[in-house]
Amino acid sequence: MFYKTQNNSERLSAWRNFRNSFPSNGTALDVVNAFSNIKLERRIIDYYTPESWPTPFEIVSEGMFDQSGLTLVLASTLLNLGFIKTNKCQFDVVSNHITGTDGLVFVFDESVYNFFQNNIVTVEFCKNNSTLFSSHIITADKIGY
Repeated sequence: MFYKTQNNSERLSAWRNFRNSFPSNGTALDVVNAFSNIKLERRIIDYYTPESWPTPFEIVSEGMFDQSGLTLVLASTLLNLGFIKTNKCQFDVVSNHITGTDGLVFVFDESVYNFFQNNIVTVEFCKNNSTLFSSHIITADKIGY
């Protein structure tokens, strides 16, 4: 969906087109898979300070695709498409023992999003394969929904 050669407006347009054309029979895993080929950057976002987090629109526009940035955009997309229905969102800061990455994962209804870029795992799996550093509960409007 997003490529290094895209400029700001092309990335925003690609994201808008994805959300507007997502099939009615699509699944949350389809959304996750659409984001699975994005090459992650080194840490850009301070995952310990939610008040400093950019909006998903800023993340997409500026191409801030580190682990945390991708998680915030993914969560916003899942909310926008109606897969996640909540006013409060939980984001955990974890060190993933399998991939070696640190950053935010999105936790909802015993599922963890963006522990792996191409899958949804259980809270138990995440707990057994990572170190939890911090947990943040923020309102859905903070991530653009």
